[in-house]
Amino acid sequence: MILTSLTQRFAIWFTLVALLPIALVGYGLLHIFEGEIRKSAIQQVSSIADKKVEQIDSYLRERILDATFIQTSDTTRQAIDEFSQIFSQFGVDSETYRALDARHQAHYERYLEGTGYYDLFLISPDGWIVFSVSHESDFATSLLTGPYRDSGLGQVFRQTKETHQSSLSSFEYYPPSHGAIAAFVAVPIMIEGNFHGVLALQIYSEHIFDVLTNNVGLGESGETVVTYMENKHLARVMAPLREDPDAALKRTISLDEPQFSLAIRNSLSGEHGGGVVTDFHGNPVIAAWRYLPRVDWGMVVQIDTEEAFASVMQMRVMGLVVLGLTFLMAILGALLFNRRVVTPLKNLNECAQAINAGNLQHHIPDEGWDEIGQLASAFNMMTERLDISYRHLEARVAERTARLEQLNAELAIKEEETRSVVEHMVDCVVTTDERGVMLSVNPVMEKLFGYTVEEAIGQNVAVLVPKPDRDMHEYYMQRYCHTGYGQQYVGRPQQPGGHHVGLGREVEGVHKDGTLLPVYLAVSEYFVGDKRHFTGIMRDMREHVKIRQDLEQARRDAELANQAKSAFLAAMSHEIRTPMNGVIGMIDVLSQTSLSSYQKEMTDLIRESAFVLLEIIEDILDFSKIEAGRLEIEQRPISLEKVVERACGTLTHMAASKEVELILFVDPALPKSVAGDALRLRQILINLINNAIKFSSGMSRPGCVIVKAVPADRANGDVVTVLFQVIDNGIGMDDATRERLFTPFSQGDTSTTRRFGGTGLGLTICRRLVELMKGDITVESQPGKGSTFKARIPFRMIQEGAVQQDEPDEVDLSGLSCIVMGSEDGLSPQLATYLKYAGAAVERISGLSATLERIGQLPAGEWLLVADASDGEFPVDELRAAFGDRPDASAGDQLRFVIVRRGRRHRGRMEEEGVVTLDGNVLYRRVFLHAVAVAAGRAKLEEDQTAAVEVVSKVVPLSREEALQQGRLILVAEDNEINQKVIHQQLTLLGFAADIVINGREALQSWKNGEYALILTDLHMPEMDGYQLTQSIRSEKTGHYQIPIIALTANALKGEAEKCRALGMDDYLSKPVQLEQLKSVLEKWLPRSKQTEQQEERILPPSAATGKVVVDINVLKSLVGSDQAVINEFLQDFLHDTRKIAEQLHSAITGGQADKAKFAAHKLKSSARSVGALALGEWCAQMETAAKEGDVEKLVELLPGFEQELAQVESYIKKVLAQPDVEAQKDEI
Repeated sequence: MILTSLTQRFAIWFTLVALLPIALVGYGLLHIFEGEIRKSAIQQVSSIADKKVEQIDSYLRERILDATFIQTSDTTRQAIDEFSQIFSQFGVDSETYRALDARHQAHYERYLEGTGYYDLFLISPDGWIVFSVSHESDFATSLLTGPYRDSGLGQVFRQTKETHQSSLSSFEYYPPSHGAIAAFVAVPIMIEGNFHGVLALQIYSEHIFDVLTNNVGLGESGETVVTYMENKHLARVMAPLREDPDAALKRTISLDEPQFSLAIRNSLSGEHGGGVVTDFHGNPVIAAWRYLPRVDWGMVVQIDTEEAFASVMQMRVMGLVVLGLTFLMAILGALLFNRRVVTPLKNLNECAQAINAGNLQHHIPDEGWDEIGQLASAFNMMTERLDISYRHLEARVAERTARLEQLNAELAIKEEETRSVVEHMVDCVVTTDERGVMLSVNPVMEKLFGYTVEEAIGQNVAVLVPKPDRDMHEYYMQRYCHTGYGQQYVGRPQQPGGHHVGLGREVEGVHKDGTLLPVYLAVSEYFVGDKRHFTGIMRDMREHVKIRQDLEQARRDAELANQAKSAFLAAMSHEIRTPMNGVIGMIDVLSQTSLSSYQKEMTDLIRESAFVLLEIIEDILDFSKIEAGRLEIEQRPISLEKVVERACGTLTHMAASKEVELILFVDPALPKSVAGDALRLRQILINLINNAIKFSSGMSRPGCVIVKAVPADRANGDVVTVLFQVIDNGIGMDDATRERLFTPFSQGDTSTTRRFGGTGLGLTICRRLVELMKGDITVESQPGKGSTFKARIPFRMIQEGAVQQDEPDEVDLSGLSCIVMGSEDGLSPQLATYLKYAGAAVERISGLSATLERIGQLPAGEWLLVADASDGEFPVDELRAAFGDRPDASAGDQLRFVIVRRGRRHRGRMEEEGVVTLDGNVLYRRVFLHAVAVAAGRAKLEEDQTAAVEVVSKVVPLSREEALQQGRLILVAEDNEINQKVIHQQLTLLGFAADIVINGREALQSWKNGEYALILTDLHMPEMDGYQLTQSIRSEKTGHYQIPIIALTANALKGEAEKCRALGMDDYLSKPVQLEQLKSVLEKWLPRSKQTEQQEERILPPSAATGKVVVDINVLKSLVGSDQAVINEFLQDFLHDTRKIAEQLHSAITGGQADKAKFAAHKLKSSARSVGALALGEWCAQMETAAKEGDVEKLVELLPGFEQELAQVESYIKKVLAQPDVEAQKDEI
């Protein structure tokens, strides 16, 4: 039956949606309620049963405790022995017994009256009741043979006697007590571990029956059934029942009917539980069953289910009433809904059917004021508007029909134009169906593939595809249509974001004559109705392919030429380094001989020129590796601050010699450790700084180069971009020069090359290295105003603790108040930044006058003034006076100074108490902060690490026999004669003996003799090279195969050292080998000889050496180099500072001020040892020790000797300064 009426469908849905859920919910709630009532009733009955069990067990336990207490009394123990003895001797009728009985009767009667027991018995060990309070018929009878031997009293006596434990009997009718229901508690009387009898108490049943018959909480039908199992078929009722108060010990219950005795059998079997069961009357009850182990009873507490579930029945009735009312209300609501909603909707449907039939004049009554009435009004209004719109639509259709005819005519013209365009295109255009059958082609088909238009149309486009794809082409078309495979090559404009032409690709086509030709193919897809079509555009690529092949051949030729160039440059670099080894090596040997000043100047010039040539070779080699793409950037943990500082430190001497001020600033906010290539980064910085120094020198104004390293922007994740800036005030450059600045082998102009030198490769290498580091490098410059080079390089940050840090702890200046004085274009901004980062409170002031004014206003406390000063005198005393004249000055206020001058002595120097000076050229942050900490009294000034003067006798080379005896004979494998001579001279100069062979094969034969302690081998030799030699020795596994092998090669390519070590070599030296490098490596791998130890013993300490020379200039040379101008500068500074310190020392000693004397002696000790005045330094050390001990008298004794030594030092230095050649002074000593 199909329900078409809205009313019928509404009635069915109403029943399913409203009435059925109500019924199901009501039933579910009632079922849940019944279950909860059932669980609650069972829990209530169980709790009552547990309470009764607890009360009965507690009562019986207390009775046992009472009996135990009585038997432990002295009276009871005395009485049992006396009664037993007299009873056995005289009997109960004797006067002796009566006297004894009278004496104890009153005592026990009082006890029974107070505790409520019926009777108390004393039973002898042989079973006679020798005493009782009541003297009933059981008195003076035997419980073993008498009439009451089977009573409960007889049972507990025998059990107690056997077990010597307390015992409790069940309740029974006891005839001597007039048939009362009683039970007995018996405890043994033990005296000193011996059994002397039994004490028994007779218990009434009333208390237990009161507990069992108390049915509070069990309603009218509830009761407690207590039973005792007589046998497996019967259970004896032990307590009164509700309907039979006399049932105790009289009534029995059958256990043979499981349905009616389930709860009783469970209780007697020792189980505890509860539930709905059938009682022994056959009635359903809620019962809880328990077991009483002390009396071996089973207890069932029960209540009739009818009474327990009375509320459930009430709830069922109430639920049915509520459900009926709900159904009634729902039906009334449904009738109302049908009248107010369904009937108007039926009217609305009839009207809609009429309108659908074309009757737009039909109206429905809009009765009512609710939403249905509003819907009827809106529907009538819609009908009127629809009638009006229909009439307008007819007019517009007529108008659009005329317009459509006009557009069809225009479309025919456009189609003709499109066909003309397609036919005259230079590309071949083909349309196909989804199977690949060609529907149309343009005339280019004949020109490109040889098929006329008539021949092509109707054929499958596969005829244009070469085999084997021709046979599979139809399958490819079907696969695309079903799976979309290859859709990236097909334009799909019907999809959102689709493209009109697919991705173009180069394919091969087949000419009609079978010739293969390359074509460029692009395919698009379109639909005509539901029919899929494709358009293919094909372009002749033969000319393009030919051009591309020519270009590819040209690229391969260029790569081969580039590889040949790189190989040539590498080979030339290797070949040039070989003779350079001879030049530099022999210059090192020559410099160790006695040379005049002029000769030494010439050797230094030759050595410097040789290293310049080596730098050019390195630039060419780096450029060739970059061009060949073989240069790799390492990613190892580095410290950016150390790299920048060491790069500047390397060029300090060069900047000073060219009179260019070199300023360094490394932002302390930079990460402590990043992953990068320290060597290549240092190469970039040195190249840029070197250029800046060269182009800033030799001008009318003082040259200045500023090097900065700051974060370029905020860190992006774990990557930070660092901006390296090299700023100079040199000659600058114009725009045209900047354009070709990074071009290989190019400089600003030819005059630049002639004036400043260089290959023109440095900046090109810098740019390539920066790009390899994923960075960029730019330059800003104006002629005559200097240049600024900026390199932005990203680095990956490394978390602190991820790498082992060997840096000293950061200087903490927290709480220190500082004033930084200096101009904006000087060092003061950088110094202020360093101080703030270290935690100091910083205030900046530009000039001296403003500083004096501000010092006069400072609040109380300790202050430190950091001054960016020139080389002139700094008004320390004037500033201290202004500080002391403040209105609120106090005795504890202090003003300390750090004065930054210009020069190359980077370490802090204590001029006087509270005044530390250091030089600002290439000023390291940690050095500056340490100087500030020293001035503030938070750190100590480091002791000058003055190198000891080694007065060594001239090294005498060992003979071959001596070297062999000492185990220090060296084997050299070198095929180049020049290098043989160089290494032989160097080894001789260092005191070593060596055998020289010309190739690896001879070296291998010589090694087998076992005479050599070390092998120096070239890597590239005829017959057997150094690699093969090492492998042969290491593979022997016999003899002296672990001999140290040192590589000696002119090959400076990256990875060469690692390759040597991987093959078994122990160390690596790159030619040209400098003397110090060779000495260091030999000392590392050769065993120490007695001659070496004797030579070390002949090294005299400074104190001993001072007996021969007043000032040893070699000490100063070891610190600052051999530059005459620099040495003179240091000596002049020493004379100036020494006279001032000596006056302070003399004044302090004569004034008895040991602290000031200690400070002055310490400062002069350091500077004296630095210039080589070692004896003067010793005098200062003795005076410092005496001042530390407060021994003023000793200071006075030492003062004359000190002043005499000081006069000799001043005289000597003045003579040195008066003569141009320092070396000439050696002849006078």
